[in-house]
Formats: sequence, structure tokens, C-alpha cells
Amino acid sequence: MTSDVALRVFGAADRMTQKGGVRLFAIIAALTLSACGTTATTPPPPVVVELPPQITTPVEPVEEPVIDEAVGLVPPHMAGRDTARIAILLPFSSDNAGARAESLRLLRAAELALFERAGSNLLLIPKDTQGTAEGARAAAMAAFEDGADMIIGPLFGQSVTVVGQVARRANIPVIAFSTDTATAGNGVYLLSFPPELEVARVVEYASRQGVQRYAYLGPQSRYGMAVNTALRTNAELTGAQLTSEAFYTGDVEAMASASSRLARGVFEPITPEEALVLRQSEWVPHANAPFQAVMLPEGSTRLRTLGPLLISQAVDPLVVRFLGTGLWNDEDLLREPALHGGWFAGPDRASHERFEQSYEAAYGSRASNIASLGYDALALAAHLEGGELGFSREAIEDPEGFLGIDGLFRFSSSGVIERGLAIYEVQSRGFREIEPAPLTFDPLAY
Repeated sequence: MTSDVALRVFGAADRMTQKGGVRLFAIIAALTLSACGTTATTPPPPVVVELPPQITTPVEPVEEPVIDEAVGLVPPHMAGRDTARIAILLPFSSDNAGARAESLRLLRAAELALFERAGSNLLLIPKDTQGTAEGARAAAMAAFEDGADMIIGPLFGQSVTVVGQVARRANIPVIAFSTDTATAGNGVYLLSFPPELEVARVVEYASRQGVQRYAYLGPQSRYGMAVNTALRTNAELTGAQLTSEAFYTGDVEAMASASSRLARGVFEPITPEEALVLRQSEWVPHANAPFQAVMLPEGSTRLRTLGPLLISQAVDPLVVRFLGTGLWNDEDLLREPALHGGWFAGPDRASHERFEQSYEAAYGSRASNIASLGYDALALAAHLEGGELGFSREAIEDPEGFLGIDGLFRFSSSGVIERGLAIYEVQSRGFREIEPAPLTFDPLAY
């Protein structure tokens, strides 16, 4: 990258080591690093980083920060420019190794967007939240003191809550990465993949295939309960029902017990002859099945365990369609035959793979599944900086939306994101796109 771009990531290395037209920014059109002199030809597999669950705990009330006029950080090499300052708040020194690794990838992706999408007057200022609410508050105050026009991050819900308290008083918009919708609103926007969006999309698709009865088998966690509620709500919106559900808390033994409670004695095993006929024909929901589709909100090893457990209870994917969330967007799952034929909603994979190639060419390592959020956040900042409305809420809440690495997205006044998602089917050779993501919200039709 050019030296000017490197300088515009102010203090990144030093601070991390110390502790009527449609307004779309066409990110996906030209992800190339020819200026860096390297290219990649084969998309790397996704990297799954295990992060702690995003559980928001109550934050003790504290005295509201005093917001005075900020002076504004002006590095010597940018003196005289009309500088736009973007602070990125991430847990670089968190006690959790996965969070630290993800923070670095998000920062690198933002730097990539700074190189590819931003002009010479945009300054990126990294701030360390330390993975704590106190650290997040201090980072937000430091961002204000540096004259930030917009804040990118933090990563976890509790940190978003306290950063939002500071940012609202300073009138600084926040583009955060949490999936906890309770933290959004009043100038705080969530650039993430809330499971509710993914459930709504896959249920909408399944309903058009004739599914009328759903089941839920998943963890009794904050994430699992959000999926369960979304499944029930969206099934009812399509005239269907959630007829069966089983929760678990624990390891394989608990999962096996829940699978048995959900399905023992419900289905008769199919014969080899029946299986052959079903494989050779298009799947159609069985009219008399107790449930025709089952939601499995797990990923990685736990999902590869859950699928066979259902088959052991005669819940055959040739008869019952397995449904998933964004946790299914993991090519390691292709090795589990029980999941073949399953459906899940996700962003445009072709665009994401191009981003992964550019990321690896720039940094010599693989991007994670959510690193693209760092790119899209900074690219959005560059787009807003060049617009007439600047970093205002009106600009951020543009109803026509934006086109990013992960496809079409827009923010409502509540701060919650809406995304255009594709539908994928799990097959032995890869994920097959069976319905593409939309390219416009007007109208949003599949």
C-alpha cells in the first residue's frame, strides 16, 4: 500500500502494541490490489473464529460524561486538509484470544477499504476497548477528544451500550458489529447479521415451497431463543405454525436427549426403496408429516453432531428439510451427509470470495467470516464523507441502501440493519445458490 495510506491509519501499530439515483457505493465491482503487486487466484476457505456469546449484562449507571468541544486530531502529514476522522473501537487487548484475533482482522479489512475506497483526507484512528465496558467508555471518550466524525465498532453488545451513551451526547454516529438489537437506535447502527434476519429469509423461502409446519431443535441460549422466537413469528406471518420444539443446555448427551424428546416415535424409518425414489425426485413437503422442516441454529462441530442425532430418530432429511442460520456458512459442514439438502440464508458468496482474495493478497493470511464488516463499515464512511449530507443520520438511513461486500443493506431509524440475502443449499461439493440475493430494496422481491 502507499505510504500516505499507511500514515492515515493513525497510531495503529504503536497503540496496539502498548496494550433519484440510487446511492450505492460499488464495493464489489473492483476488489483488486494491483497497486500492491500481488494477486490471489483461489478463494481461501472461511476461517471460523470462536468468540464468546454476545450476552448483554446490565451496566451499572455512571455519571454522564461531560462533552466539550473537541479539538480534533490532525497528524502532521495531513495538516491543511479538510480531514474526516473515523475511529474504530475494538478489543485489541481483550483477555479472549479469539476476540483479539478478530479485532486485528476487522482492522485490517478497514485498512483495505481505506486503501481502495477512501480519499486522501480520511483518517482512521484505532482505539482499544480492552474487551470491557470501562475500556469501551474510555475509548469512546478518546475518540471524541480526537474529533471523530464517526465511530466504527465495538464488537460486543455490552461495549456498544456504553459507547452509545458517549456517542449520543457528542452527536457521533456509531456503526457497531454486535448482533444484539437491544443496543441499537438513536444514532447507533448495527452492521451485523442478526439471526432474526436469516430466519425470516429462510422461512419466507420455505413457505413458498409449501412448508406449513416447523420444528425447533437448538440451545436454550440467548442466540437460540432469538432464533426460536423469530421462527415462531415468521412461521405465523406466512400462515404456518411452529408445532414442535426441544431445547438443550450442555454437551452431546443433552443434545441427544433433546433430539429424542422432539422426534422419538414421530416418524417411521423409510425403506431403501423409498429413499431411492426420494433422491430421484424434487423435494415436496409431506402433507401428513408432524413437521416438514426443522430449524437447527448451531454451527461447526455441534451442528455436525446434531444432524446425525436427528437421523437416529428417523428424522430423515429426504423427508424433513433441515434449516439453518448464518452459522451454517462454513465449508467444513459439507463433509456431513446428514446436512446435505439443508437450506440457510446468507450473503452473496461470490462477492465475499473476491474480498477474501484481496485480503489474503494484502496481508498473507485469511480473512474471517465477519472481517468483511470492517471493510463495509469503512467503505460506508468513505461514501458518506463524499456526500452532501455527510455523516448525518439522514444519510446513514438512506432508504435506497448501500451495496457492500456482503450485498445489499440499509439501516432503519431504529438502528437495526436490513439485508438482502440469498438462499443456499448444502451439497457434498459446495453450497449451491438456489435463490439469489436482491440488488435493490425497491421493491424487495425474490
